[in-house]
Amino acid sequence: MTAPAPGSSHSLPVKGPRRVLVVGATGRLGVAIAEALADRGDEVLLTARDPNKLGILAQSLEQRGRRVKVPVVTADLTHRDAVTTIVEGLRAASPPSEGRGSIDDIVLACGPFPRTPFEDLRREDLERTMTVHAIAPLLLVHALAGDLAKGRGAVVGLGDAGTTRPYEHHVAYLTAKGAVKTGLRALAVELAPDVRVNVVELGIVADPEADADPLRQHRLATRSKLGRFGTSEDVVHVVLALLDATWATGETWGIGG
Repeated sequence: MTAPAPGSSHSLPVKGPRRVLVVGATGRLGVAIAEALADRGDEVLLTARDPNKLGILAQSLEQRGRRVKVPVVTADLTHRDAVTTIVEGLRAASPPSEGRGSIDDIVLACGPFPRTPFEDLRREDLERTMTVHAIAPLLLVHALAGDLAKGRGAVVGLGDAGTTRPYEHHVAYLTAKGAVKTGLRALAVELAPDVRVNVVELGIVADPEADADPLRQHRLATRSKLGRFGTSEDVVHVVLALLDATWATGETWGIGG
């Protein structure tokens, strides 16, 4: 197979620091991913709904690595104007040029992780989780598709192993995660060959609630073949690998199953 001509639609991503948007940046995994990106020299852009947490995280990242200013955009994904707010904020903070967009890559680390017992399930639970985990993220990728294409970029979304092996009391959450998984795989087809889109399907990642209850910790850990929870570092490793995997798209990488 011959190598593509420089500048063709099949060219590899430009080497050097990438502009990476982390969506849901103030959650545990969002923070860990943003820190890892900053540590390796990428230009990190952050969005989440809490301006105070965003400000603290941005200040922390600015003190790491190259000490450059970290742009933030406050937006609540449950609001209908969230995508417009994020895109306009990115355009103002990192103006696009003819050769490069406001961002090169996107990591979708959207929360939350709501517990919805079946007997209490309401339409509002499904609508809210679908909006946060699936509808808004997919529309955001759509809105930034041109930017991603300029950078021969990548989208990595965080999924959940429960979409193939469901567990109790999370019907709304698992339904939304199943939707975004399918949606991202569809976008991999729509955006190829200029943009790569992949999903990391997570097993159980350690959290303070589980760590505080040894019995619950043991019960949940036995769900994993490896007999333990995952860590933020385990997740970060795979996210960075998929951002850099220039010959992978439409894939679901399961970890901690």
